[in-house]
Amino acid sequence: MRLCYAAFDEKILMRDRLMPGKPKILQIGNYPPPMCGWAIQTSLVTEELRRRGFVCEVLKINENRQVKDPAYIDVQGGFDYWRKVFRYAWRGYQLNVHMNGMGRTGYLLALVAVITGRMVGRPALITFHGGLPQNNFPRYDNSLWHWAFLTIFRLAGSIACDSAPIKEAIEAYGVPAAKVRAIATFSSQYSNFDAVPLPETAERFLKSYPRVIFCYVAFRSEYRLETLRAGMKLFREFDPGAGFIWLGFPEKELLMAQDFVSSWPAEERESLLLLGNLTHDQFLTLLSRSFIFLRTPACDGVCASVLESIVLGIPVVASENGRRPPGVVTYEDTDAADMCAKLTFVAQHYSEIKEGLRSTSVGEDNIGVMADWLSYAGEDSPAPALDSPLP
Repeated sequence: MRLCYAAFDEKILMRDRLMPGKPKILQIGNYPPPMCGWAIQTSLVTEELRRRGFVCEVLKINENRQVKDPAYIDVQGGFDYWRKVFRYAWRGYQLNVHMNGMGRTGYLLALVAVITGRMVGRPALITFHGGLPQNNFPRYDNSLWHWAFLTIFRLAGSIACDSAPIKEAIEAYGVPAAKVRAIATFSSQYSNFDAVPLPETAERFLKSYPRVIFCYVAFRSEYRLETLRAGMKLFREFDPGAGFIWLGFPEKELLMAQDFVSSWPAEERESLLLLGNLTHDQFLTLLSRSFIFLRTPACDGVCASVLESIVLGIPVVASENGRRPPGVVTYEDTDAADMCAKLTFVAQHYSEIKEGLRSTSVGEDNIGVMADWLSYAGEDSPAPALDSPLP
């Protein structure tokens, strides 16, 4: 164990020797593989910071975090996570932890980072993802989750979130407006890709169904898989030539999805292709060859894959959450009949809707804006006092 600690310290020291005096940032979040919206942002921001001359490392907390790889810092467990967060912070790295309001584990990982930041006199930066509402956010009652988020927001040095409504929700906890910055996740770089070969199963499926509806999902309640299934059945009564692809499952969730689908009638199973995770180039290649992109969760805010679809000219049907961009056709979140009606509407007015997407602009360089924020947020107040007493 001591040898492992020594080797870990030597890696940090080696970076410091190779790039003396350079500003250093440790991003704590999702990193590919597998690919997801968070991981894309983390990867692109890391590249941009390094291009600017920063030392930027990533502590990977999503799937495959235990796999050792020179591209990121692995995490072998809870104690290993705390040890690495503390040692990088102690060595002068500015901590930037990614989180949302959906689950307990992500909250606890972020809490460790912000407490550590305070311990070393360099308050951590929080990148807060997602839309409204989320499972545990926002809460303005006297619940445990209210006090939990109030605590973490006040311990943080600065906070970036995905949109103005989320910024307002964070400020409603009593957080000063100057401490919160709204920076959209999606950036012009997201839609850059090379068309690549797809898995053979996907190629066969695309040839078998003239109209493929593409869904990026996970095996979690907010993705409304039962509602999605019901909407699919109704739409295939209107269009028997339509097939559906469910993509995005991590390895563990893919097994659950396969079990969920296994009891369906044969005709239903055959019209659905389940895929795990693809590279970003594969994802955009498949999306560009799809008929419609269908987005089911309402808690996702302004979703990156929705904007990628618009850039590619692929019509989007999505659950209504009040924050869908222009050109998206929305349906009532839990209403399968409304989902089917909107899919049918898009199919019947396809050329008109597709043409309308050309005028929608989503090309801002938000990766550069995020890199700017990370570059200066920690410098603005290297060790500020808490903005108000904690409960």
